[in-house]
Amino acid sequence: MKLSGRHVLSVGQFGRAEIERIFEVADRMEPYAHRRRITRVLEGAILGSMFFEPSTRTRVSFGCAFNLLGGHVRETTGFQSTSLAKGESLYHT
Repeated sequence: MKLSGRHVLSVGQFGRAEIERIFEVADRMEPYAHRRRITRVLEGAILGSMFFEPSTRTRVSFGCAFNLLGGHVRETTGFQSTSLAKGESLYHT
């Protein structure tokens, strides 16, 4: 069962064995979540975070998690502050 590279769209896309595997991986990541261990697995990676609806907790927690794994976050909030407001496609934005 290969999970890397798959997009998570719904819990319904996973069978029981895959869900159990996800929880096994999450359990192994617990020391990193509690800062008892450090990883730089996302060193050099940049996350482009675009939030068009107010969602402070989600936006900040996603950014913090990415930073804790060694990555950097560039974000924009609100539709008006993006190129979408002037008609550019989401793909090009």
